[in-house]
Amino acid sequence: MCYTPNAMIAYKDLVLIVMLAHACARPEELAAQTVPPQPFAATPSATSSQLVTQSIEAAAVTSPPVPHQAVIERQSEVEKADTVPAVTPVASTTVAAPSAAVSSELPEYLKNCFYAEEELCLNWRRHNGSNGDEPPVFDRVEMTSVKLDAGEENITADNMTAHSAQNGSLLQSQSLQGRDRDSNSCQCREHPTRANSWYCCNITHISTISSCSNISKWTNLHVRNLSVHAMNLSNPIYRSLQSLAVTDGNIMQLTNAFPRHSKLKCLNISNNNISDIASRAVKDVPQLEFFGISNNLLSRVPNRNQNKHIALDISGNMRLLCEPLNEIIYGDSFNFVNPENSFCLYNATHKWFNSTNLVSVKQLESIKKCGTKCPVIPNYGNCSCNIYNMMIIQGDQSRTVCHVDCSNLGLIELPSLLPDNTFTLNISNNKISTLGDHFHTNPTYYNIVKLDADNNHISSIYEFEGTKFIEQFQRLYIRNNSLTKIPEYFLNNALMDTGIGRRIYLAENRLQCDCNSAKTLQNWLKERSTDIPDYMDIRCRNLPQSVIELQETKLCQSPPDWTDYIYYLIAAEVLLLLALITKVSYDYWVFKTAGYLPWPASKMPKLPCDCLCES
Repeated sequence: MCYTPNAMIAYKDLVLIVMLAHACARPEELAAQTVPPQPFAATPSATSSQLVTQSIEAAAVTSPPVPHQAVIERQSEVEKADTVPAVTPVASTTVAAPSAAVSSELPEYLKNCFYAEEELCLNWRRHNGSNGDEPPVFDRVEMTSVKLDAGEENITADNMTAHSAQNGSLLQSQSLQGRDRDSNSCQCREHPTRANSWYCCNITHISTISSCSNISKWTNLHVRNLSVHAMNLSNPIYRSLQSLAVTDGNIMQLTNAFPRHSKLKCLNISNNNISDIASRAVKDVPQLEFFGISNNLLSRVPNRNQNKHIALDISGNMRLLCEPLNEIIYGDSFNFVNPENSFCLYNATHKWFNSTNLVSVKQLESIKKCGTKCPVIPNYGNCSCNIYNMMIIQGDQSRTVCHVDCSNLGLIELPSLLPDNTFTLNISNNKISTLGDHFHTNPTYYNIVKLDADNNHISSIYEFEGTKFIEQFQRLYIRNNSLTKIPEYFLNNALMDTGIGRRIYLAENRLQCDCNSAKTLQNWLKERSTDIPDYMDIRCRNLPQSVIELQETKLCQSPPDWTDYIYYLIAAEVLLLLALITKVSYDYWVFKTAGYLPWPASKMPKLPCDCLCES
């Protein structure tokens, strides 16, 4: 048998009216009707009408007497089962209450915080309230498996609809009265294990909290899913609390401030979409140890209170501005929880455009370190440190550029320690003669990308070889020093990456110039004219001219020596040899043709061996 949707809805209303009649009966009448509950599957041969009767009687017998108004409230909930509820619980991001076994592992600032378990709210109607304001109500009976018997099939849809319409208006008015009563009744329960600790779930009116009895004795309170436009912090219900957690709700703003001399030690208002908090909200809470405002829509943090070093969690607020947050960091009023994952908006000004980037709180804290760890050099003076710029590396990673200025102090060596994230160092106008091994062994020098060492007595930059500085530097100023030679071989490797835009300034250094300077260095400087913009001002100390003006023909000459005439001697010997060969050849020709010897040979005295030749 098929039924129209209107007939099924009307039948549901009829069954609910029968339930209402049983619930309103007197206890003695209910006792007279008591029968053992039988499950639907226990009697497969029973008729449909018997099944319906047994299920209703079982609901009336197994539950204690329920007030009439409570049943009306239950009816209202059943009517809205297929619609959107008035208050929709949101997914919780609040940390559950720690057990006693792990409580000792909690940070010190969280030991006074109370959080009710999320299951307490999920099973809200399955737990009895310790104040007795709301008795337990069982879940509604599933009607999908109930079938109509043959007699009930004859009920027309029109009759059922008309009957339900008459009772529907009555139930609706009674439901509205129940809601009015709920707005003025306590909707909080005491925690089952922690004394004087209460929790409230799915609250839409603060009056459902303030109407609770003995509220002045509460020590801890956790409210889940509070949906109000504004939360008034001056409400007296917060006066006796040591821990207040209002999480996983929908609150636009927090107004006013907590009562003077509040006892609060832990305040957590995370995950609520809060966009504004009164500036003096926690001004008069001297014992506050933890202030959690994570996962909201805040643009700034309220003013600090009398107590310093409060643990503050601002993670998940992606609208926070860095400028006011930086003032809080310098004020030493908060210790930030999870600073690596807490970000603020930083306005960066570039050459051609402006941009807004996310900067972590950890980097903002390094700004403070830049000022507090500035070098103090005995007998010479103090360096000055400030934030020169904010450098965005990749994605959410950012670095603060700490600028350390130790110029004009008469230093004879580099400072032993620098602040963290020192990216630029100015040691100009001192008397430093060597760079030492700081760039090799001192970690505080590893991040430097700009070094200004003008007007010193530095005689060599070979100390940069193999250091992180030579791999990552952007600017090197070493003008007017005592350099005698430029190491082209490792500077050439450092300047190979033209995309970085590295620059080296070497003007007014007087090098020892020689033939190699004219042959090699001069050509190298011309090739690197972009990387060494002042190459034309590099001068020679042994010649009154710059390196770029050297002439190879004049420099590449050796002093006079006897070896310079060796070629003349060889030429003379060759000529003499040729003359001798010519004379001997001529004498031989005369002897053969004329038969007489040359004059020198005829005048020579005879030797003993000549007789042998004659015979």
